[in-house]
Amino acid sequence: MVGMISKLRLRVQRQTLLTVLPVLLLLLVIAFAAGAPAHTRGTDAEALTMIDRAQHLLERIGPDAAAEAFAGHDSAYIDRDLYPMLLDDKGVMIAHGWTATLNGSDLQDLRDVDGKPFIREALAGVARDGRTDVTYQWIDPLTGQVARKTMHARRLVLNGKPYMLAVGVYR
Repeated sequence: MVGMISKLRLRVQRQTLLTVLPVLLLLLVIAFAAGAPAHTRGTDAEALTMIDRAQHLLERIGPDAAAEAFAGHDSAYIDRDLYPMLLDDKGVMIAHGWTATLNGSDLQDLRDVDGKPFIREALAGVARDGRTDVTYQWIDPLTGQVARKTMHARRLVLNGKPYMLAVGVYR
């Protein structure tokens, strides 16, 4: 009788463990999906530092080499969710650090999920003031969810032509 009770107790413990572990794993997945941990996020200060670094590089190598310099998720210009973008003054993407397939695309009329023409707004801001910050709604590459993002942008003149260099920060 004692042996039978021990076997029953062991079976109940095993079933409880097999029930609890998947639930704990599911809770962990939900916690990460709800928002990436803070250390996986770039800050405004880090974005501005990246703009400085990218500007110094572009002043050395020129805009034609930007796409190669920024390309790839293992690039020195990719830091968690931060990456640089270089556009000409008409809104054509010269170099996109995260999605190289955008290079060569005219994005001046690109709108966020709320319909805001954020590229056009940023281009106007840098043309007028030399730098600007534009907040819009965009898909966060770490969570796949729509999130607020602030694009920090500044005007550069490279080889006598105006460009916009930007890095965005998810909120």
